[in-house]
Amino acid sequence: MKRNALFLIFCMVLLTTNAKQQTIIHSNKKHIVMMINSGKNDWTIAPELKPEIYTMYSETVKFRTIRFITDIDSITFVVKLNKPVKLAIVLNNKDTAQVVIGLSNKIPSTLSNKDKIYALSSFWSETKYNFAFIDRLPFDLDSLYQSYIPKVLATHTDYDFYDQMELFAANLKDLHSEVFYRMKGIYSNYYPLSARYFGDSLYIVNVREDLAKQYPIGSQILRINDLPTQEYMKRNVENYVCSAYRPTVKEISASHLFGYGLSTKKITITYKTPDGRILTNTPPRNGKSVDRKYMGPKPKRWNKPVEVFWEKNKIARLAFNTFSPKDRLVKMFESIKDTLYTAKGIIIDLRANSGGDTSTGWYLLNYMIKDPYFLSYAWQTRINSGVKKANGNYVKENEDYYKNRAYQTFAADTIRIPDSFKRFNVPMVVLISEQTCSAAEDFLITIKERKDRPVFIGRPTMGSTGSPLVLDKFPENGVAKVCTRRVLFPYSLKPFNEGIMPDILVDYSLDEYLNSEVDKDVSIAVELLTKQIK
Repeated sequence: MKRNALFLIFCMVLLTTNAKQQTIIHSNKKHIVMMINSGKNDWTIAPELKPEIYTMYSETVKFRTIRFITDIDSITFVVKLNKPVKLAIVLNNKDTAQVVIGLSNKIPSTLSNKDKIYALSSFWSETKYNFAFIDRLPFDLDSLYQSYIPKVLATHTDYDFYDQMELFAANLKDLHSEVFYRMKGIYSNYYPLSARYFGDSLYIVNVREDLAKQYPIGSQILRINDLPTQEYMKRNVENYVCSAYRPTVKEISASHLFGYGLSTKKITITYKTPDGRILTNTPPRNGKSVDRKYMGPKPKRWNKPVEVFWEKNKIARLAFNTFSPKDRLVKMFESIKDTLYTAKGIIIDLRANSGGDTSTGWYLLNYMIKDPYFLSYAWQTRINSGVKKANGNYVKENEDYYKNRAYQTFAADTIRIPDSFKRFNVPMVVLISEQTCSAAEDFLITIKERKDRPVFIGRPTMGSTGSPLVLDKFPENGVAKVCTRRVLFPYSLKPFNEGIMPDILVDYSLDEYLNSEVDKDVSIAVELLTKQIK
């Protein structure tokens, strides 16, 4: 019976492949693997998309070999240029996801001049009336808008248009205000290298194994496209970074240098190897096309959103790696919190936390603050009044409305801690890093001015939080965000404009970053808590 069923399925696959160019694969898990040539990609089965269209791009390749691998099945087929293949992925013998996979050698140019002007004008308008940091812009927004009209109209492809929109948004220098093109990844690839700043010098810190001899780890990048490194970065990379906070600009621009970009765009680098040689080469931009091992230090990745690690001297490290989704995180925390009452000291690790739901952090504070209540952050938002703006050119008290810089300020909320919360009555510290951002920074802002707060250890945080207004009606898979909330410290009411500085700064030298297996942040935290315990 089973053999007959398998034979019937085989015949159905054969018929559909010949008649409709459709193939079928089965899976019991939603997350599977897709191989493009030798490049490995994660794939999430999405039956709700009817169909899901996946387009590959290459100016030179005429076909690509595709392989899907599930927990119970696999299939390999070839996709030829401009001849898409239909694929049916059957999940749990119940739901079927229809997928169309194609290969194109052209970047689409579907946007009309009307589309381009509408998108640019929408972002400019929302920025003019709702952007929370309008008063800190060092330029006239209307003039910037006017200067970009001919730029966006001169673009030839959708990709180029959104590239200009990214640059326009980056002028705001706010990480919660940006424009991005959902289809960018299709036409992009990355270099199989990674770079990082140490001081003001940029070094190669990771490389795919097949290029390790040509681009030795620890090499200092001296020139890029025949420009001094700093000049090239400022002209061609930093101008895309939506931040003016220098530590964040360096962190993000270093990651972007070899990151995703138009697959046909190349750079040539001149670099000094650790043994003193000066080399000039053009690395291949094929990171997502070749699946090979990388030779640099492995990034510290978290396995669970909330984790507990036990360090020496009965010190617990509670890692909150994200603040979203709150319901799930609260359940995870509640399931492990009882073990923390046996600790003699607690490290709150937020180094990998890029944000989420601010109230998740406030929930954690219920266990950390000994008072019956605490203050959240205060905040400001823009307000607009037509009448007050009309009067603002001659009535002094309405002048801010006339100049589009009027704000409404909201005091910090008092958050009361229920009596049912049993506090952690041990010394604590908080670990922070350049990856700590948004809602995780809200957590730090809430306690920064308290005298009884834990010591902050690590590196300055990213320096961006707020409430982004999402503009999702942009043409052809574009999305934009404009930040509408300026967060203030709860007691001083000072605006949060830059990252939170640690009380104890922990820097890594190039040698430490590449070779040390010791987590300096944790070591310093344990040493400090051990002294407090004794």
